Amino acid sequence: MELPPRARPLAPSPRRAALIGWLIALLALLPHLRGVRNGFVYDDFRFVSENGGVQTLAHPLELVTSIERMSTPRDNDIWRPLRTLGFALQHAIGCAQGDGPHDCRDATVYHATSLLLFLLLVRGLIALAQRTTGCSLGVACAGGLLFGVHPLTVESVAWLSSQGDLLAALGVVGTLLLASTRPLAAVGVALLALLSKESALPLVGALALLHARRDALPVRRGVVVAAALATLLYLVARQHLLGRELDFSPAGFSQEAAPLAARAATAARNFLFALRLFLVPWPLSIDYDHSSYEPRAWFQSAGFVLGALALLAGAAITVAMRAARPRAPLLAPLLFAILFFVPTCGLFVVMKSPIADRYLLLPTAGAALLAAAVGARAFQPGRLPARAAPWVTGLAALVLATLTWQRTADFRDDATLWRAELVHHPASLQGQLGLLHAAGAAGDTATEQRLARALLENVAPEDPRGWLAAFRLGQLAVDAGNSKEAVGWFERCRAGLARRGHARGVASELHLAFVGLANVARADQRPAVAEQLAEEGIRWFGRQPRLLEMAGIARDLQGDPGGAVALHEEALAAGGETASLCYHLALAQHHRGDSEAARAAAKRALRLDPAHAGALRLLAELDR
Repeated sequence: MELPPRARPLAPSPRRAALIGWLIALLALLPHLRGVRNGFVYDDFRFVSENGGVQTLAHPLELVTSIERMSTPRDNDIWRPLRTLGFALQHAIGCAQGDGPHDCRDATVYHATSLLLFLLLVRGLIALAQRTTGCSLGVACAGGLLFGVHPLTVESVAWLSSQGDLLAALGVVGTLLLASTRPLAAVGVALLALLSKESALPLVGALALLHARRDALPVRRGVVVAAALATLLYLVARQHLLGRELDFSPAGFSQEAAPLAARAATAARNFLFALRLFLVPWPLSIDYDHSSYEPRAWFQSAGFVLGALALLAGAAITVAMRAARPRAPLLAPLLFAILFFVPTCGLFVVMKSPIADRYLLLPTAGAALLAAAVGARAFQPGRLPARAAPWVTGLAALVLATLTWQRTADFRDDATLWRAELVHHPASLQGQLGLLHAAGAAGDTATEQRLARALLENVAPEDPRGWLAAFRLGQLAVDAGNSKEAVGWFERCRAGLARRGHARGVASELHLAFVGLANVARADQRPAVAEQLAEEGIRWFGRQPRLLEMAGIARDLQGDPGGAVALHEEALAAGGETASLCYHLALAQHHRGDSEAARAAAKRALRLDPAHAGALRLLAELDR
């Protein structure tokens, strides 16, 4: 019997529904607000605070096309132009009052930007839940709220280097929302998502699935074709700018190849582990140690319980899907979660890091959509008491938000992050390495030396993290004036690379070991050897400015000032401007007989370092 008009439930007006969606998104943001005053941590230094490439808006096209401006030192595996452009704009807004190119120590504007991006992502997800699952506004808001407060999102929000993940996820959600109504805009947003990070690559697959299943969200064939062409264009541009062939093998994406059995085992462990992290997201980690995946760990008390919970949850979702009518709307979010999980699960390539919270940002969004779809059908009259739904959702959101609030505090600064890592994972090599870097930044050489030696005792000989520890010990030896000891540590890094046969997955910081070796050879009056060592470093790590400078110094010492000038100018063009480089450029120009150019370069060195002794002497000589 039809209900009387007064008794029929009224849907909120579009304006009211939009307002409710924004309020829920703001509510989901609350536990993340603790991070707005956090500092820079981990990779933030090389991508943001110490990256001269993003600290100027000069030559803006280079922010898109120049690998050198993506990070300092240059990383030959990274091309994320939209993220880099965003960092440059944020620096112009928040650090314009700094006294030098590396003077920005306040990360507030960067963190505020991450929070804004996440707010937009949660709001977009709420809208997507309504579009793809057909659920009510209330259920969509519940799914968006649970996603927003889930601790697995903290790494992407609190870690500035993960702005690429936020931008890519926002682009994915925006593309899916626009695909059926504004196809041209959808393709444009898809391209922006790809230019943010490689995690958006499965987007064309998501569009194809939605096109095949028109019961979820109608997507035109033209949108799928255009998105596929945009993806191909992106891949070609990426490989070209990174100096690689159009190679889609693991090596083409700087990952390790492995037998199929090993990849399948890794993917299975990652699936179970990710399921556990969705349901019991504590403790979390920056770099999950491989020991977390050992079968023995799963049968220890805590691991076995968490694994059992994960399997029970999977069974419950399956039962709910079988009981639901219609089933099709449940399939779209499930496929979304799986599709964006597959590329980093290890099935196709064994990742350098077996799993990471930032890898799970989009799969978590898909899980939230699935939870909303299941909830829309489970909490109906005749199934489960509908009145319990808000209480269950509220309790779950409160627990998750509490964990998110606590996890966000771990990102306050570098030392805090790594101490928190080692509390939960005492054997974490990445945690030990992070504390080593933090001690170096604080100038605590005694602690730094102790941590480096301890790390060398725990790490396998072929693990590049051990080479980083050896490299740092070499730098400490140089600072102490012990060049012989320094050579020993630097040679350890060199030998490790030679055994490995490639520098993929190796921190580009290690190119400085070759600079150190070449510098010792130069001091020993062996400029030809110094040049050979610099060239060897270039073969491993590309044309890094410091390696180019050292090769130029050696070339000048061998009586080729013209070649030295060319190398120094290349280093300057690559973003390596330092007082030392400008001085050596001036010296080479002086040796070539170009006094005016030498005077200008020496003055440039003194602008960077007014007390630079070499530049002062050279200017005095030129003025005589």
